Amino acid sequence: MAKTKNNIFMTGLSGTVGRQMTLTQKKGDTIVGKKRGASSIPATENQLDIQDRFKISSKYALAAISNPVTKAAYAAAAKNNQTAYNVALADAFKAPEIKSINTTAYHGQPGDTITIRAVDDFKVVTVQVIITTAAGAFVELGNAVLTENGLDWKYTATSLNNATAGSKVQVTAKDLPANETVREAIVP
Repeated sequence: MAKTKNNIFMTGLSGTVGRQMTLTQKKGDTIVGKKRGASSIPATENQLDIQDRFKISSKYALAAISNPVTKAAYAAAAKNNQTAYNVALADAFKAPEIKSINTTAYHGQPGDTITIRAVDDFKVVTVQVIITTAAGAFVELGNAVLTENGLDWKYTATSLNNATAGSKVQVTAKDLPANETVREAIVP
């Protein structure tokens, strides 16, 4: 890939030239790259899955930038040579990650807390917590609240759980494009 700067012949050009190179425009720069042909090797299942995710992410990105508020949020997060569309596409392509679930302050009493660290390339919008006993009995369900550090989410228990040892805490983190990641922790 090459960039041109202040070239009066290339400024504003885009398309394929002579079946050998492709010119594209990105934030006022003309980018020159080799024209790529179709592959003769059939795609693997993993490649087909990635192609599917890319199509879905592309549709999300188009819808996201058609909404002025969402477009402005993505545009604010754009870095060099990125557009709001690029940031939205990347956001839709990758699900949030749950780094940790800290249950040390949870003892089965109302008011006890569970701290979750959930991160995303753009933004985690909700973190939901479901607590069940070791025997599988439902205890409670609710949403965690983002803390002041902008990384951790705190869930405050509302129900009594007399059988905390071995209880399962299931956490679901969702990002703006509604990708979700589920992770579980067992209360010691």
